[in-house]
Amino acid sequence: MNTKSRENDSLCLTIPFSFTFNGFYGTIFPTQKGHMYVMKRIPSIMLKKPILLGSITFVVNLFISSIPVLILHEKHLEQNKNMFSISTLLDNQHLLEQQAIVNSALFYSFLFSITLSILIVFLTTFLKKSYLEVENLSHYDGLTKLYNRLMFMEIFQKEIQKVKRTKNHLFLVILDIDDFKPINDTYGHLVGDDAIKTTADTLQHLLRESDTIARFGGDEFIICIVDQDKEAASTIVNRILNEFNHKMIPVIRNNEIQELQINLSIGYTAYKNEDDFKTMLQRADQALYISKEAGKNTATYIA
Repeated sequence: MNTKSRENDSLCLTIPFSFTFNGFYGTIFPTQKGHMYVMKRIPSIMLKKPILLGSITFVVNLFISSIPVLILHEKHLEQNKNMFSISTLLDNQHLLEQQAIVNSALFYSFLFSITLSILIVFLTTFLKKSYLEVENLSHYDGLTKLYNRLMFMEIFQKEIQKVKRTKNHLFLVILDIDDFKPINDTYGHLVGDDAIKTTADTLQHLLRESDTIARFGGDEFIICIVDQDKEAASTIVNRILNEFNHKMIPVIRNNEIQELQINLSIGYTAYKNEDDFKTMLQRADQALYISKEAGKNTATYIA
């Protein structure tokens, strides 16, 4: 484009599109009518392929919010601090062609924007679902849907810190299904799983909302009880023992439906000064061992 055509401002028309001025690189040179801003020329291949121009426009807009243009005069700059309108010094025919190219580019840029938005929504939903699944696996037991061992330990440590500042009593209760190995050996692991799930569901039903229960591993369960009443744990433990005095699950053996009784042994202890989870677990385990030695469906408390 020669100097004469650059100075021929009578052919200027404004393309109705605005973009960020700071995103462009160009040369400023003086003319008789002011200063001319020369911007990047649109490559000829883009003029023939609007979809290519649109894709480039979309990518560029992600970073500098602009599209490549030819020339504009300073008097066509709008008063807005960040925006201005595109102007060219082409003849009317070329300007109309340029207008059509820009319109096509904007259409494809808009299309790519919509596509990216959909992909972002899809990806966000997928990642959120994946995060929830991973969180679920890391916090909950797959069979019983109770908290797992690690999550329970985290909760219990927080409860220890709370009772240090209050007058509440904190109890740790550990439970074990009696003769669980013979159940697996006699009826199979599926029946063993049913026994574990039935025990978990029953315990959840017997506990209060403020109590925390987890599957501690295998056929063992663990409970955290916090209460102002120092007899709260004994009340709950007795309630559990009474329920499991007659807890049955249906099983099939030799093509006949039979009932299998589930019994529990329980050991529990209360928080004392300077206790941590490990020391309380050791006492509760010792109490559980005493219950196992004493017989089925028995509870033992160690202070």
